[in-house]
Amino acid sequence: MIVVVVLFSSLLPPSGDDAALPSQLSLEEPAVSLSLVSLQGEQFHFGMTAALQGRVAIPLGAADRGDTFSSGNVIVIANRMSYLELFNPGLGFTLEADLMVRPPPPVPGGPPWERTPAMGGYVALEIDWFDGGSATDDFGTKVTPETLRLPQVYVGFKAEGTVQENFFGDVRVGFGAAHYPSLMAKIRPAGLPETDREFFQDRWTFAMELRMHFGWRAGPVAIIFGLGGRLIAPPTEGDAISMDPGAFWTLDFEAGVQIGF
Repeated sequence: MIVVVVLFSSLLPPSGDDAALPSQLSLEEPAVSLSLVSLQGEQFHFGMTAALQGRVAIPLGAADRGDTFSSGNVIVIANRMSYLELFNPGLGFTLEADLMVRPPPPVPGGPPWERTPAMGGYVALEIDWFDGGSATDDFGTKVTPETLRLPQVYVGFKAEGTVQENFFGDVRVGFGAAHYPSLMAKIRPAGLPETDREFFQDRWTFAMELRMHFGWRAGPVAIIFGLGGRLIAPPTEGDAISMDPGAFWTLDFEAGVQIGF
């Protein structure tokens, strides 16, 4: 009995405050470490813009090449006549609407190319009027067309970015169709009487445009200025005209106003 008590007492830890647990069983204050990652995403939103633009359009391109001569009842035009000779610089306007994905307002400072642009699509209805001019070849044949009214419709891609504060710029490319109406012209070969002939037949054709603008905002309203160009597929000559017209190009200078929603 005495032996058992002695053995048991030898297993007990020594008394007092200096008694310590084994290092494996020591109690420590638990430490919790959390790695926090902050993701700050840009808040995009949809916005719409309606715009009205007016322009001056300069017609470019070759109506035909070679010489002009009369062959029976058919006027054969093989002379290189330019559209700028046949038509005067015209006036036109555009009605446009777009739907854009817009980023939040840019943080002041920093280069413009580091700012996220707004991007989206647009649709535009355009009409131009080109008063008839006159073209005369080396043989004295004179062609004087009537006023060309040229409606078009485009659908395309548009991008817009803030340059500084309320100053912004945009660029767009669109594809669509243009309508050549039936166009009459007065044709007078050298030494022969003047006759009225159908110069262009009524026809819808392919068209595309590329434009860029700069503008200043004052609240939801902005004033814009810009330039652009269009490529319109060639017209079809009239039944009594024999020629090979080229594509109808325009160089455009524009100004307008737009309002955002």
